[in-house]
Amino acid sequence: MQQFTIQTLFILYSAISLSAGVLIAALFWKKNDASAKLWIYGCAATAIATLVTVFRGEIPVFFSYSMMVSLETLSILLLAESLKRLSTQKFYYRLSWFTPILPALLFAIVEFERNANDGQIAPLMTATSTIFFGIANLICFYQANLTSREFENKVFFKFLMGVFILVSGLYFMRSVNVFSGYSGFAFDLKTYNLIIWCCIILLGSIRNLTYIILRLHLGFTEHSRINNMNLKLGHALEGRNEMILSLQKLNRSASINALASTISHEINQPLGATKLNAQFLEMKLESDPTNVALLKELNKSMLGDINRAAEIVKNLSRMTKNENDAVTVVNVSESIAEVMEISKSKLQTKRITFEFNCNPDHQININLAEWQQVLINLFNNAIEAFDELEQDHKKIIFSSIATSDLITISIQDNGHGIKAGQEAKIFELMVTNKATGTGIGLWLSKNIINRHGGEISARNNQDSGACFMIELPRA
Repeated sequence: MQQFTIQTLFILYSAISLSAGVLIAALFWKKNDASAKLWIYGCAATAIATLVTVFRGEIPVFFSYSMMVSLETLSILLLAESLKRLSTQKFYYRLSWFTPILPALLFAIVEFERNANDGQIAPLMTATSTIFFGIANLICFYQANLTSREFENKVFFKFLMGVFILVSGLYFMRSVNVFSGYSGFAFDLKTYNLIIWCCIILLGSIRNLTYIILRLHLGFTEHSRINNMNLKLGHALEGRNEMILSLQKLNRSASINALASTISHEINQPLGATKLNAQFLEMKLESDPTNVALLKELNKSMLGDINRAAEIVKNLSRMTKNENDAVTVVNVSESIAEVMEISKSKLQTKRITFEFNCNPDHQININLAEWQQVLINLFNNAIEAFDELEQDHKKIIFSSIATSDLITISIQDNGHGIKAGQEAKIFELMVTNKATGTGIGLWLSKNIINRHGGEISARNNQDSGACFMIELPRA
């Protein structure tokens, strides 16, 4: 009856440890959680070591005692390793040096004592084992305290620390009982011995339950943290989008302002012609009002000039007004022609030849206003590539080719080209090769193209000048 009572406590503790390991395994099923795995291994080692202790009479002493106390020490140290893996600041992939060393050292000491005692279990062996158990629990206390510093809520860590320090104290009391001769063996049914084992088993069960609650708490905390991060990220993305929109408007205004003088000249030409025709018409009405054919010709010429001015204003208005975010089917050839029409006078003034090699059937899916902004940026850059260059033959070439699912649009010039090593950097924000550049245009152009599932790149031509290539999904 006396042996059965102590053995029953040990069997109960083994069952509780095994159940705790199974429960943790279920909670972290198919999750690569190092801390949970190590705690499960610790619970399993405790269960095995305790059962070996109970049935050691049926197992050779070499396995039943030396291996049991070493495995029990290892099980406690695995709990310390588990707590270490909860760190959010460091990543541990190796065991601490003492985790394998202490169990091996205990095994060697116990075997030495057993051999010195003719192969029998002696009280000194029991005392040595309980001291090692106490030291292992102190290591767990230290690790729990170290890990808790990384968390705001330390309640569960402090509770675990209290459990470890109490268990450590109980093991040291057990060693005192042994040294004093009060109880030299684990199964001695004496009052203090029974109380100590009951407390150790109770605290061990509470320790496992506390770890489970701690992990659930950390899981809920992590979930809340991730939700907060998602909210902050959402706000940051909203701010980023607002910044991009503001820069886009700024760049659009700057691009249009750069065309202001050209547009003024383009409109003044038809208006001036209309004024001359109107004056000539007035003279003919006074001198020869019967010449209907000439009057009709003058009227037709005036209407043509007015329509030309109206078309320029219409194109400019379409580019400057705020468009929605709708993606539509855009004809590549027509969209480039609209931008070119506005800049025709500027090309003539700078004596730049324009070649247009775009297939009229090529279409892309893109927001029209944003696409026109990209074209204006690239067209202005191509024109400005000839600034301060004294050369007779200046040329800009727009072309497009198609594959089964992509349209590639290229804009080439034979100007000064891109500085060596800057081909990729020019698409970064605030990076520019121009003295008066803002470093926004190409960055925004890349952002627009990327958002529509495309790519934009730049390279220098073999002879001279630069080539910008845009790839976009075919409509």
